[in-house]
Amino acid sequence: MPENSKVLPLPVTDQARRRKLLFIIIGAIVALSVAAVLVLSFSPLLAARNISVTGTKLVSEKQLTEKLQTLQGVPLPRISEGRVSDLIGDQPAIKELVVRAQMPDTLVVEVVEQVPVAILVEGKSRYLVSSEGDKLKKLGEKDKTKLPTVKLSDEAKSPESFALLTEVLATVDEKVLAQSSAATVTKAGFLELQLPKKRVLVWGDGSDAALKNKVAAIFLKDLKENNDAPKSIDISNPESPVTY
Repeated sequence: MPENSKVLPLPVTDQARRRKLLFIIIGAIVALSVAAVLVLSFSPLLAARNISVTGTKLVSEKQLTEKLQTLQGVPLPRISEGRVSDLIGDQPAIKELVVRAQMPDTLVVEVVEQVPVAILVEGKSRYLVSSEGDKLKKLGEKDKTKLPTVKLSDEAKSPESFALLTEVLATVDEKVLAQSSAATVTKAGFLELQLPKKRVLVWGDGSDAALKNKVAAIFLKDLKENNDAPKSIDISNPESPVTY
């Protein structure tokens, strides 16, 4: 190459300039995002100063709030549902926890509770129980609720039989349960409900629940209006109910 030759730089194209500018913008956005996350995660400006627990009927709102007091002062973005669940601990009555931040300083914990299906009687003690057969709450002497009582008879004494009983009870409409004073399970594994006026509703197993509830509602209405209603109402086969 001759000594007087010169290397001329290639001109920068518009496409290259745009690409370089795009990389700079993306880098700036990433840096700002990281900085924002760090600020939100550790800034005392977003610390939890108030804790609100909602949706409680079976568990004590006061006790749950006390369990969460260690979260006071913790930045809201760092409080997860897992952390809240660990602090609250095992609570059979709690089905789910929904945790959300209410800016600028309030942690809201919404409690979704299990639905009780019966009252379990053990000696002088009474407990609300779930469809899985778990004890949800011990009832006081003055506590009243419109649910059938269940006693651990020979047929429902085993955990498996009792769980089957409560599982079938979960298929019964709450309006039917509210009019049932007691629930038992037969040797054949059929659910029976004690109705007003010493009537019996033979429910059967947990199948065809929607149709059974409709048929039961018809008989309950008739029972309310007719003192001569049948003693026993068998809707184990809801398409062909039997009374006797």
